[in-house]
Amino acid sequence: QENIKQKLIQSVDEDRIPHAQLLVGPPGNGKLTLALAFAQYINCPDKQHNDSCGVCSSCRKFAKLIHPDLHFTIPVIKTAAIDKPTSSDYMTKWRQYFLENHYPQYEKWMQIIADENKQGAIYVDEAKDLIHKLNQKSYEAEYKVSIIWLPETMNITCANKILKILEEPPT
Repeated sequence: QENIKQKLIQSVDEDRIPHAQLLVGPPGNGKLTLALAFAQYINCPDKQHNDSCGVCSSCRKFAKLIHPDLHFTIPVIKTAAIDKPTSSDYMTKWRQYFLENHYPQYEKWMQIIADENKQGAIYVDEAKDLIHKLNQKSYEAEYKVSIIWLPETMNITCANKILKILEEPPT
């Protein structure tokens, strides 16, 4: 990922960070981990030339996935207890899973959150939640970051709502 990492660092050096970026590649290539590392880097107050400092309060929070300006969107499942699920409903399990394995797999994630053989998806209520979060000011960091894992699992209504905020980001 060194080539991509250098392009991302160059965008910071040139003060030209796009409001949205899409990292694509086959499962297990590290794009999710790279996205998180970049989020940490751009919000590190003491960033080094090629990496974040890793020791400041912001870096430690990003490393634990608990920074208030970091938001994850992940596939979830509907259950009897959760009729309109969002990523927030599964965030404790997601943090534990991702911190144990920086190369998450959809099938393994479904095993963790589903009692049965269910398909996970990103539903329209997630889009509403994400739009609400992104329209708020940053709490601690310079940048508010939302990482969408497996956007291909979005239902069409959700995708259209999220597309709107990508086309017209809050100022």
